[in-house]
Amino acid sequence: MGCTDLNNLEDLKHTLSYIHSELLRIETMAGTLSTIERDHYNRLTNFDQRELIDIAVEEQNASRQLGTMKQMCLSMAQKIEGLQTAIMSNEPGESARRVETH
Repeated sequence: MGCTDLNNLEDLKHTLSYIHSELLRIETMAGTLSTIERDHYNRLTNFDQRELIDIAVEEQNASRQLGTMKQMCLSMAQKIEGLQTAIMSNEPGESARRVETH
C-alpha cells in the first residue's frame, strides 16, 4: 500500500468513527425525546378536553417517529461497526499479527 492509500484508509477510519459517534448521539437524543413525548401523551390523555387529547395524539405520533429514528440510528451504527471491523481486519500488519498469535 502506498502512502496515499494509507492516508485514505486513515481518513475513512476517522470518518466512520465520527459518523458512528454522531449516530449514537442522535440515537440517544431520539430515545430521550421519545420518552418525553410518551410521557406527555400519558399526562395529556388524563384530561377530558378534546384539544388536549388531540395534542396527546400528536405527541404519541411524534414519540413513535422518534422511536423509529432511534432504531434507524442504532442499525446504522451497527453497520458502521461492521465496516470498522472489516477495515481493521484487512489492514497491513494485522494479518501478520494474527498469524503470530495462532
